[in-house]
Amino acid sequence: MMMMRVAFAMTCMLFAITTADKGGRPWPRECLEVANVMVEECKLFFVEQESPPTAECCGWFSSRREKAKDRRRICRCMEFLTTAFEAIKPSVLALSDQCHFGGGFPISKNHACACKLHSFDRTL
Repeated sequence: MMMMRVAFAMTCMLFAITTADKGGRPWPRECLEVANVMVEECKLFFVEQESPPTAECCGWFSSRREKAKDRRRICRCMEFLTTAFEAIKPSVLALSDQCHFGGGFPISKNHACACKLHSFDRTL
């Protein structure tokens, strides 16, 4: 079960990267960095915290104070993903209760990135 969830976290980012490539859009540097950091952080989190859901992992990662720089990168990356491609829209991103839409992109009221990767409704 743990490996399935780790694989799902990686699949989320790989799906986004593949979609970006198909769309012929340049893939922002921060997205590649975020993908690498998130996968590594989530792998550690799954191992140490007995495999929570992927959304919890990503939420945990984006809320860490010492990860403020990476959190900003996540927000920029997710903004790019949600605005650049029809295949990746808010239906693919599950928002926490504190998120709201502002300029087409969900940001929490305290300006932290509270967006969580969600399932792709079997579109993979």
